[in-house]
Amino acid sequence: MLSTLRARQALMAALFFTALLIVAMPPAWLPPGTALTTAIALLTIGLYATGLVAEAVTSLLFFLAAMLAAVAPAEVVFSGFASSALWIIFGGLIIGLAVRHTGLGQTVADVLLTRTPARYGLLLFGAVFIGLLFAFLIPGSVARMVLLVPIAVAVADRLGFDEHANGRLALLIAVIFGTHTGSFAILPANTPNVVWSGAMESIHGLQIGYLEYLWWHFPVLGVLRSLLLVGLLVLWFPDRIPGREAQAQKPEAMDARQRHMAIVLLLALGFWASDVVHGVGPAWVALAAAVYLLFQAPALVPQKPFAAIDIGPILLVAGVLGLGELLAYSGIGEAAFTELLPHLPFAEGQAALNYALVSLGGVGLAVMSAMPGVPAIGVPLGELLAGATGWSVKSVLIILTASYSTYLLPYQVPPILVGAQLAQLPWGALTRFMLGFGFVSIVLIFPLHFLWLRLIGVL
Repeated sequence: MLSTLRARQALMAALFFTALLIVAMPPAWLPPGTALTTAIALLTIGLYATGLVAEAVTSLLFFLAAMLAAVAPAEVVFSGFASSALWIIFGGLIIGLAVRHTGLGQTVADVLLTRTPARYGLLLFGAVFIGLLFAFLIPGSVARMVLLVPIAVAVADRLGFDEHANGRLALLIAVIFGTHTGSFAILPANTPNVVWSGAMESIHGLQIGYLEYLWWHFPVLGVLRSLLLVGLLVLWFPDRIPGREAQAQKPEAMDARQRHMAIVLLLALGFWASDVVHGVGPAWVALAAAVYLLFQAPALVPQKPFAAIDIGPILLVAGVLGLGELLAYSGIGEAAFTELLPHLPFAEGQAALNYALVSLGGVGLAVMSAMPGVPAIGVPLGELLAGATGWSVKSVLIILTASYSTYLLPYQVPPILVGAQLAQLPWGALTRFMLGFGFVSIVLIFPLHFLWLRLIGVL
């Protein structure tokens, strides 16, 4: 533990020194006047990644530094508070509180546990693929988190996994990553996909079909990466189901409060699944459900519900989203990518090399711009990338999906942040898993995705 702390302290010291160098000697490729912005962003990312201070405190430090240094207007720095992602996590916290308060989570868990396989690996397999199934049913990743994570927590409790058990971490990560990671292979299932398809049409005049997109990505980025997720969870979080006695409780009939809560959840699920029809975003569905539940105290939530809610997740998400908006506002990520692009050794006829350069470049860009920033910045560069690789614009930009679906750190992915906060996952364990899963995905999934695209004639 001490060596880990020292390693994190050494990393932060190196980042602090690098930040000072950037301020003193700004690189030529940085947009004018953004050296201080870069330094603040670098240190904030370092604090989020190392966890040397509480994540909520890191957000407050970011707000303070950005405003004192006047690196961006207040509406940019505090944009996270206006984001739908923050309000869906607020709604999700209230819904999760109500699920626990009424006992509905435990009742649903008892029903699920009568069908839960006795083997640990099969349990994680089921959790991942239930999450993947819901990606087809509910378009928004965060809405799926709000629905699935409280039930997963209740299942972990009923199975007897204690707070720090490997099995508990693995089960919760399986649900969170299972419903988000595979969703990148399903066109309308998350925000970056929608940004990508919208930019493809508006900039290049290319309309992308649902089944066409599924054929390109689902076999590898959907199915194979979900199987990889299960395998890594079993390998990195070895455990066993504590005992079938925890599952043997006969499910009891729902009482009046639980039926009331179930109706609220089913109505929210219906609105989430049909947002294309009514146009109400998932955040506002969650907020409407939360407001209704707050009016039902103390039946559906405690008499003083806000005293039972941890404000830390809200500050964390606001800080992360504000950081992403600051990076986009400053143009740092786009400048770095545009500066690097001419120096990359693209070559016509070198398909594997070109795929690696585009995909890994997108992964690097995602670190500096968060996930939706990759298609927003990368798609306009389609003509340049097509000329460098010899592929069509459509073909080369299909590769970007592998990039923005591969994330290395939690701050890059608001839906993962929401799920992790609802599940109360330890920040260190989450960060280590994301780094490991991202690295293994690059090593194993990227080559398979390349071969699949070659096989079906895309590249």
